[in-house]
Amino acid sequence: MASIIRVKRSSSATAPTNGTLNYGELAASFGGGTQANNGERLFIGNASSNPVIIGGEYYTDLIANAPGVVAAGANASTASNGFIPIMDRESSGNPGGGGLVNNLPRVDQWSVDNLTLDGNVLSSNDTDGDIILRPNGAGRVIIEDENELTFGTSEDSRVYYNETSSDKVQVDGAGWVFNTTVELNGGTGGFSVDNIGIKSNQIFSKSGGGNTIYIDPYPDGLSSDGLVIVKGSLQVDGTTTTVNSTSATLNDPIMSIGDVTSTVTVMAAVASGVSTVTVDSIAGINTSDTLACTGIDASGIATVASYDTGTKVVTFTGTTTAGISTTTQITVTHAFDTNTDRGISFQYNTSTGASNNKTGFIGYNDSAGENSNAPARSFTYIPEATITGNVVTGTRGVLDIGEIYFQTGNFDATGNGIVYFDTSGKMVGAAATSSGITTSNYVLTTDASGIPKWTTTLDGGTY
Repeated sequence: MASIIRVKRSSSATAPTNGTLNYGELAASFGGGTQANNGERLFIGNASSNPVIIGGEYYTDLIANAPGVVAAGANASTASNGFIPIMDRESSGNPGGGGLVNNLPRVDQWSVDNLTLDGNVLSSNDTDGDIILRPNGAGRVIIEDENELTFGTSEDSRVYYNETSSDKVQVDGAGWVFNTTVELNGGTGGFSVDNIGIKSNQIFSKSGGGNTIYIDPYPDGLSSDGLVIVKGSLQVDGTTTTVNSTSATLNDPIMSIGDVTSTVTVMAAVASGVSTVTVDSIAGINTSDTLACTGIDASGIATVASYDTGTKVVTFTGTTTAGISTTTQITVTHAFDTNTDRGISFQYNTSTGASNNKTGFIGYNDSAGENSNAPARSFTYIPEATITGNVVTGTRGVLDIGEIYFQTGNFDATGNGIVYFDTSGKMVGAAATSSGITTSNYVLTTDASGIPKWTTTLDGGTY
């Protein structure tokens, strides 16, 4: 009959008492083992006859799962005791695109506190749990070049830094809707929306996007419908202002045209101590005009000496007292007689067909009258006018009014009189009388100068 050798043993979950297990002697506990007790352990006595744990079922149950298995892993006997994952070394990988790694250690799932990494998914496992990326101190969360931050299960929208071609952060895919206040600080270059640029207090077209900007209040229409409201004053710089509306109203009781001041914009930085400036437009600028802005003396020293219509460089007397940055506004006070007319021109058609289109003019005539002796700066009306360089020519039209009053001093105020034409064609009020006579009315005759006058005497002269 075979011999049976038994080691010291206990059905409890405790270790042998110190001093009771001889040097090299074995002992085993068979009570249910946990991390907090000494059940299901194998002991050996040391040189002091104290028990030392060298194994047992508690430990073998912890490592009983297949390599790489975590998601389906479990303790072989007691689930609450947990288990030790064993790394799988059977597969290769390419972490971050840095190169192939053979026999890459891995498990099929990993959880740390409230975070679980499973496949390519990092998720929170607590109810409504947030995921926070928190670098230390000045550290940053970095998404490297060309790597995309994508939104939507089907990758509907993405944000990424295109370092290779555009050197810009780009947004592709589905549109974005901001349901809160958006503040954009574009720095010195501003920011762009399609072909529109916005910088500081400027809205402008981008290079290559044309030189026309539409403000359209009608939804997606680019039509003449809708209403644009400008709150505050409106200044229009340029050479032409066209209004295509069918009616226009103005609350200002006096309309001013031919203003003697205008503004231009500095297009290139100007250093201190120079006498030239590049502006956006030289339209209307003439020699003797004066310039004024911070850095240019406003006392009239900065008088325009010359200008280049190609480069738009204006040369002025004196020098700048300080540097002038781009976009600065310069006030131009015009001090040059342009010898041009002032007034309102209008278009109309006398019948049908484009050949019957006419241009009329009413206003101030800077030159002397045509086919008349009217002096310069007279008021005139020309129904069929020719306008060249703001100078109007053409046959004068008909005046249809109810009454005309002469200025005091331009007529005889004694009583009722008559109006006659002098030799220059000017109308003159004269020949006034305070009353008639008892036997007949006054007789209209002329004096020795040929001026009409009333008289009660008809003198046949002497012989």
